[in-house]
Amino acid sequence: MEDPREGNLRETDSRGEDPREILGPIAYIYRSHLAYMVKELEAYRVGSGQFEFLMLLYYKDGVSQETLAKELKVSKATSARAIQNMEKEGYVYRERDESDLRAYRVYLTEKGKEMRNIIFKKLMAFTDILFSDFTFEEKEIFRLLIHKAAIKLFEPGFEPLSDRSDD
Repeated sequence: MEDPREGNLRETDSRGEDPREILGPIAYIYRSHLAYMVKELEAYRVGSGQFEFLMLLYYKDGVSQETLAKELKVSKATSARAIQNMEKEGYVYRERDESDLRAYRVYLTEKGKEMRNIIFKKLMAFTDILFSDFTFEEKEIFRLLIHKAAIKLFEPGFEPLSDRSDD
């Protein structure tokens, strides 16, 4: 079987680089990470991607729904659905923002706070699997390089194209 990266299937830019060489593995790691966490947190009824909301709330409890959506780079509709599901499961609660009555602030419940160590252990197990063949030095270099790349996405002016309501 021919490697899809070889031959005429390979698309390159003017520098001879195929962006899928880097972005493909990053996307695969991310999708595998989500699938792993969904499976591991299924018994706790924490749905796909919801653990990311919880993790953000562990550091910034009481932020607005809009801030959660922006920081996690999801639409407002996706954020609202995730928060609604976590509220039903008893992990979070919402309160009207006193300074902006149109907005809600999201807070962890005791049950939500108790999930912190469970989620953290699952995340550590995934990273242990991911980096099991890395030396300490390779893992550190990877961490530094991926952080360097991600920092560009936090610069002013980098925004998603639109806030789609169909996701």
